[in-house]
Amino acid sequence: MKKIMIEISDSQHEEMKTFLEKCFSSSIREDCGFDGYTIKLDVTPLGSELSVDMYGTVELGDVKWHID
Repeated sequence: MKKIMIEISDSQHEEMKTFLEKCFSSSIREDCGFDGYTIKLDVTPLGSELSVDMYGTVELGDVKWHID
């Protein structure tokens, strides 16, 4: 089985973690249940960018990725 490995910086990780914590907190406060979230890797000839979507979107910017 192959794995897709996405490398993010410490600041990108912190931004993603903060965003998801806010979303989880809002979900609990509003008693909406948990719908999950989407991690999207956009790959173009100009580069690769990562975003996370859950009650809004956070763009994390350029990332490196590969398949092992």
